[in-house]
Amino acid sequence: MLERLQRIFSETTGKTDIVITPKTKLNNKEYNFSSFAIIQLICAIEDEFDIDIPNAAIKKFKTVNDIIKFLEKNAVN
Repeated sequence: MLERLQRIFSETTGKTDIVITPKTKLNNKEYNFSSFAIIQLICAIEDEFDIDIPNAAIKKFKTVNDIIKFLEKNAVN
């Protein structure tokens, strides 16, 4: 799952050198995760995993690990 997220983060940010870990913070200024970038990431994650992520869940996402936990619990694929 982390590999799929890694690809999504790279494609969405346009940074091929980006390396995410479960501890990567979504407010990471190094990778320029603006609020718009976060929205793009969430949309790409929803498409990749064929899932709708409610706004209440998105607000709780602080790290990549938060996304992974949500996907493990809620995603079918």
